[in-house]
Amino acid sequence: MNDEKLKTVKSNKLIKTYDKKIIVDKISAGKYDTNSPHSTTLHRHNDFQIVWIAKGKGTHTVEQEKYLYNGGSIFLLAPHFIHQIEYNESVEGYVVSFSDTFLDNHQYKSTLLFYNSYQCFIKIEGEEQALLNEEFAALYHYFKEWNYAEQNVIMQNYLQIILSKIAAFKKLNNANTTSFSTQNVLEKFIILVRDNFKQEKNLKFYQDSLAISQRKLNYVISETTGISPAKFIEQYTLNEAARLILFSNLSIKEIAATLGYMDNSYFTKAFKKHFDKTPNQYKNDSSKI
Repeated sequence: MNDEKLKTVKSNKLIKTYDKKIIVDKISAGKYDTNSPHSTTLHRHNDFQIVWIAKGKGTHTVEQEKYLYNGGSIFLLAPHFIHQIEYNESVEGYVVSFSDTFLDNHQYKSTLLFYNSYQCFIKIEGEEQALLNEEFAALYHYFKEWNYAEQNVIMQNYLQIILSKIAAFKKLNNANTTSFSTQNVLEKFIILVRDNFKQEKNLKFYQDSLAISQRKLNYVISETTGISPAKFIEQYTLNEAARLILFSNLSIKEIAATLGYMDNSYFTKAFKKHFDKTPNQYKNDSSKI
């Protein structure tokens, strides 16, 4: 099933396309200015997230690691990261949340930047702070003010500029970067997951496709993402389930079937373990935002 446009299911029920693949929030005086699902309590989310702090200072806990941030700070958060950020009235910046389906087939490889929690924090120095802030401001402008056919294309391009610059900053900030061979396995694995996660939950499919041993696959994915390959596939699937709950008119049972869960009770149990809410609770809570 093409992620850009949801297809029909067994009932031939027409499913609407996602209407929000990106959210750009502006932080002013330590508060979001949009009707945002983000929270400053301990939580995880179902999208990739870039937190840009232009001014102010505070603390941000990511996967149990506590960071002190100030102006010129970037945090890269993968969907499975548990985190909590504290703002005060001096904090200014932007938060960009997006699914990889918002990016085109080339651009979504940029999400590889996000999976190592030990490299989630980047400090930007000098005049690059002002330049980067202008680019976040432009992305926010096109998210907030424009409404026409090319809006997504423009936003994709601005986001890709930001991601490309972040990739360069990250290399400067982290001398011990992941080896090429490890990065290559990670990239191919994530592409395979993205294209096959609905039908293929068994690790043997991914091992055979990559022509590597289970031991090597476990080592590469665990080292670079902090979770096992099986857990990665499960969390990718559950994050997609959360997007479908929010942005489609599929029933919970239809979502479970669409994502390859033949047992609806197992799907509900797995979803609750990941999000600390049942699918119905998640849907009801989201509708109140």
